[in-house]
Amino acid sequence: MDPARASPSDAPSRRQDSPRTTTGRAPDQPTQGREIMGDGSSARATARVRARRALPLLIGALVLALILIINLLPGSEEDDGALSPGNPAPQGARAVAEVLSDQGVDVVRARSFEDAMDALADGPATLFLNDARQYLSADQVAELTDESDRAVLAAPNNRQLTRLADVFAVVGPTPFTLSGDSPAVTARCADADATAAGRLAADGTVYAGSVECFSQEVEGAAEEGGAEDGSPDTRAAENGSGDADAADDGATGGLYVTSSDGSVAVLGAPDILSNGSITEEGHAALALRSLGSSPTLVWYEPTGADVVSIGEGIDPRTLLPPWVDPLLVWLLICALLAMAWRGRRLGPLAAEPLPVVVRAAETAEGRARLYQDSRSIGHAAANLRAATLARMARRLRVGRSASSLDVVAAAARHSSRPRVELEQRLLHHTPTTHRDLVLWAQEILDLEKEITSP
Repeated sequence: MDPARASPSDAPSRRQDSPRTTTGRAPDQPTQGREIMGDGSSARATARVRARRALPLLIGALVLALILIINLLPGSEEDDGALSPGNPAPQGARAVAEVLSDQGVDVVRARSFEDAMDALADGPATLFLNDARQYLSADQVAELTDESDRAVLAAPNNRQLTRLADVFAVVGPTPFTLSGDSPAVTARCADADATAAGRLAADGTVYAGSVECFSQEVEGAAEEGGAEDGSPDTRAAENGSGDADAADDGATGGLYVTSSDGSVAVLGAPDILSNGSITEEGHAALALRSLGSSPTLVWYEPTGADVVSIGEGIDPRTLLPPWVDPLLVWLLICALLAMAWRGRRLGPLAAEPLPVVVRAAETAEGRARLYQDSRSIGHAAANLRAATLARMARRLRVGRSASSLDVVAAAARHSSRPRVELEQRLLHHTPTTHRDLVLWAQEILDLEKEITSP
């Protein structure tokens, strides 16, 4: 026998479902001065079910909170920035900084734009600007280069080059190779530092300028507008000296480009300064000669605090910490999985004439099905017990304020059964399986009919 097919009379009456008459305790627990309605364990059972369903969401929220807390906590004092003069990791540049210090160069690390300007104003100094996130404006870059005796800019963008005295422009990235290894390129220019280095083997950005060293050709750069107005390639095309066929194929630039007087150098492959690649080819020679030409080297890595509002277009994504993008991707994947897991899968809409008349028996069976699907055996048993005691109380004319023990006592007086037996069957028996629930429901139904029969 299925619990859903239990007698409709076992379900609580409509009057018993009202909050006005619901007691706060189970019927098997003696209560004085309250009407016998509802079950006291329903709230706990519902809370347990909801807690199980919400467990994955709670775990996800805790993981997200833990990630945010870890990122908000103050970081360690260890320097782990890329091309940082204090970072000993392969991506750091501590080796170059220490060698320059051993050669008598005072390496000053600037923490802000004002610190960099003050350090450059103290005397002859070379500036190394490593603005990987491109925080500085074109005016700020121009101020720094004007204040320094020599400036080496690490992979700047076109926007930052527009205020310099000499014309520089981005041509494009270095050509991609299937092997993954960067081919070595020779200097082939008149710059003394590049000539002393001989060869470089690194990927990066190719630039156009007055003196182009370590030249590489970028396919399609001319069509994509890699060289801006005023660049050497553009001026050559305007004067008719450019090769039309070469313009169709691409443009040429260098990984190390300097101004006409050598006071400004653009390094398109700043990774040659890293600890992991400084010993390759002529990387060390170019690094030491370009950065060690003055008694003082100002090593400046801008931060978000150096951004000024001057009306120039700055990509707001560059102001975000690097862990934001992976976190957003992770949250998107979690959201899609949650939608697929918890989303309701509804079929097509079915038209049904109104009003709809539902029999009371169908309502009781539907409620029983809900209990069965959610495996709420204790909840269903408590409702059956409360409904049975309520009907017996009315038939035995027990007062509304009577407790469950009072109803059992009246039932014992009305029948020939001992009170202890009735208490055990009506109040203390707790089914644990669907089969036990069906058998117990039939048993208390038969007992109710026996006690309330004339």
